[in-house]
Amino acid sequence: MPAKIYMSSLVKGILKQDKDSVDVKNGEYHFKGEININEAVGVLISTDGNEAGTNGFAVYLDRGELDIVSKGSLKQITVSGPASEAQQQHDEIIKGIDKEKEELKIIVASDAYKTSQEMQADVLKRSRALSVKGLVDLYTYVKNNPDKRSSPFSTYALVSSGFVSAQGQDTLLQNLPAHVKADRLGQEIAHVQIRRDSLIKASQVKNEANLGKIPVGTKAPDFTQYDVKNNPVALSSFRGKYVLVDFWASWCMPCRAENPNVVRAYNKYKDKGFTVLGVSLDSESGKPAWLKAIASDGLTWTQVSDLKGWKNQAADVYGVSSIPQNFLIDPNGVVVGKNLRGEDLNTKLASIFK
Repeated sequence: MPAKIYMSSLVKGILKQDKDSVDVKNGEYHFKGEININEAVGVLISTDGNEAGTNGFAVYLDRGELDIVSKGSLKQITVSGPASEAQQQHDEIIKGIDKEKEELKIIVASDAYKTSQEMQADVLKRSRALSVKGLVDLYTYVKNNPDKRSSPFSTYALVSSGFVSAQGQDTLLQNLPAHVKADRLGQEIAHVQIRRDSLIKASQVKNEANLGKIPVGTKAPDFTQYDVKNNPVALSSFRGKYVLVDFWASWCMPCRAENPNVVRAYNKYKDKGFTVLGVSLDSESGKPAWLKAIASDGLTWTQVSDLKGWKNQAADVYGVSSIPQNFLIDPNGVVVGKNLRGEDLNTKLASIFK
């Protein structure tokens, strides 16, 4: 049972206090404050005040009483009460997404999944479609229901996501009720749109630069990170073998869907001079999930991480801005392949180990 619960505003200036905390007494906590606008807004309820949301959940906060009940953990919650209309609207939108996620988790954890290429391909297809579906469903709902309690903040979330086209963003902003456009949330949405466009352009420039950061034919930069038993492992220690440096994370569904293909390649060529070095982009708090994923997916090769998430130093050196991503390095330490997934990996290894 945590001693304190924190509430952080996801839009600065919307609440009287951007961050607040209260003591937990007899399993209960109570927040009371003011919202500076007339719309429902998203806030983060957490046990550590971390705005990344690693130990908490996001909830729509509205004027009135909101009852939050946690069952077992802070992430397993139900929200009710007179002020829960916006939350109920949002939950209805994502209900199908949550169900699909749970189904995929069960499939990935099954023994049949590890050996069935058909199941693996299906999970990969469904997981890729899942993130898109969530955004499409939310966008469609907000576009068709601009006056709903949840729609103004959902507009903010969609514009902030960077996945909605400029035309789509314009449509959402035009659909906002006049009173929303004039208040703090509406102004923040407009500012986010401008900032997001600038960030996207900067990110595109960075990604283009990263694509050529470690070109095929160049020497692979050495790095050292710690394995699951906290022993230092250097990439250079694999010199003399072909090594696939595989950047992944336990929370990355496409990575998990690709793992069985890497397992097959490893088992087929491990006695011929091939190995894999897994580099996880999990964080310190995600270490248990990382270890569980290694065992569940049958990843018997060396796994390392600095447990800094997206700030992983090796990922930064190699220009990794999305996962899964990998680099195939020859016995002399030269990069001979990049982003080899599915049949591409199998074809490349088959050409090497004829």
